[in-house]
Amino acid sequence: MGHSLTGTRIREHRRRAGISQTGLARQAGISTSYLNLIEHNKRGIAGKVLLSIARALGVSVAELTESADSAVVGALQEAAAYRTGAAPETETIGEFVGRFPGWAGLLATLYRQARDQEATIAALSDRLAHDPFLAESLHLMLSNITAIRSTNGILASVEDIAPEQRARFHAAIKEESRRLSDAATALVEYFDRSDVQSARSATPEEEVDRFLSRHAYHFPALDAPEASEDDIETLLAEVEAGPARTMVRRMLETYLENARAMPLERFSADAAAAAYDPVALAQSYRQPLHAVFQRLACLKREGSGAPAMGLLIVNAAGQALRRLSLPGFPLPRHGNACPLWPVFRGFTQPGHPVRDIIEMPEGARFLTLTVALPRAQVGFGEAPEYRSAMLVVPLDQAEVSLPWGAGQEARPVGTSCRICPRDDCPSRVEDRI
Repeated sequence: MGHSLTGTRIREHRRRAGISQTGLARQAGISTSYLNLIEHNKRGIAGKVLLSIARALGVSVAELTESADSAVVGALQEAAAYRTGAAPETETIGEFVGRFPGWAGLLATLYRQARDQEATIAALSDRLAHDPFLAESLHLMLSNITAIRSTNGILASVEDIAPEQRARFHAAIKEESRRLSDAATALVEYFDRSDVQSARSATPEEEVDRFLSRHAYHFPALDAPEASEDDIETLLAEVEAGPARTMVRRMLETYLENARAMPLERFSADAAAAAYDPVALAQSYRQPLHAVFQRLACLKREGSGAPAMGLLIVNAAGQALRRLSLPGFPLPRHGNACPLWPVFRGFTQPGHPVRDIIEMPEGARFLTLTVALPRAQVGFGEAPEYRSAMLVVPLDQAEVSLPWGAGQEARPVGTSCRICPRDDCPSRVEDRI
């Protein structure tokens, strides 16, 4: 297959350059008949002849023998066998890749995407079919719906119902509706929780969350004074190659960078002495607030005395780049978070730290510290790419551990519109499930 692709590439490059077969053969020092056999994949080519032809065409040898095309050929061969009903001409795949590398690469990419999407759908379908919690939740919801329909049917078909009985029927409908809402909310939160376990991760984000959960968001090997990039490679061995590994690598590289700038033992002691004030720590260590936020979120360990802190970092599109949830403050996995969260308000005041107290629908209150900062230094005339980070601390811990943790009215927020019970919220963009 390698000779076939090389010969085809030579012919296509020659044609695009407007060189005749005789002219190229003369420049390469070979006969026209020999070149004709090479271009029609009937003779192999290597060494001085290949180098001479590449020079004559003004291209590199790699462009004529690029091994990356073998991956495209392999993907197209796999695609040809993917659907048993189809009958593509597999014997001409090499010719196709050589003549139309752009189209071949596009088809190979589309095939890989379709294959990966089917694997994701299969994983999610398997979870829906075999997860006992889902089966129980769906059974409970169907029971609630049946009870509501039966009671409503009686009210609609029987006219002379005594007022006391009608009131009981209405109360029953109200109670079953509440149970149905609770079951639906629990079901949605189950999918949104970052610690959902499955036999297989359905998305790269889920694989990253599972990796972080396994390590409880702490990496002692990277906190050690002698930590190096080799420790990152060791941790990466737990993650399959692909988008998830790329995401984990970036995360671990940031963790190691922060650990070197803010060594754990020293930072933990300094944080306690500064009452966990991020601004004071940022000034002391000369680090951006986002880095200090990430370090503070990793401090809660057995016997550390540090308050539990959650963290959410998003880009301007609202995509979560870093997440560490807290009990009572779940971070949605699928769909958008509550638009009232201070992390989004940070984009309206870039560079200005914002302090808020928020209250979840269940009554849990949290202190939040938010700041939006540019991802990197930009030059004159360039637009900065802002990222907003929100540090979250349970208010009861903040009032005890942080002298600046109280004294502000709480703002009502939710998790996401799909499960938020605040029906009168002016920021609602979709109905509650």
